[in-house]
Amino acid sequence: MSSKSLQDWLQEGEQLYQAAMAEYQSIETQLEELEAKLAAKKAEVNQIASVVGKPPVESSGRRLTAELVEAHGPNSVPNSPATIARALTGRGLGR
Repeated sequence: MSSKSLQDWLQEGEQLYQAAMAEYQSIETQLEELEAKLAAKKAEVNQIASVVGKPPVESSGRRLTAELVEAHGPNSVPNSPATIARALTGRGLGR
């Protein structure tokens, strides 16, 4: 059984990152396309609504946003190997 070197792990991590980033960008593009279609459909519906005496469609405001928040516990050093390991394994940074 051969063990992976640090370089192997870093290379594998880079490949995972690149694949995840490509997927993220693809989904982001799809979302932008859907938002454009939704805006066009909203304009169409509101134009029809004004003709037939219906109230205009309002935006639902259900858009989700994500924000990167740096949370560091009292014994946590930002970007330390322990902090990075906890982030990668999904364990809280405030531990």
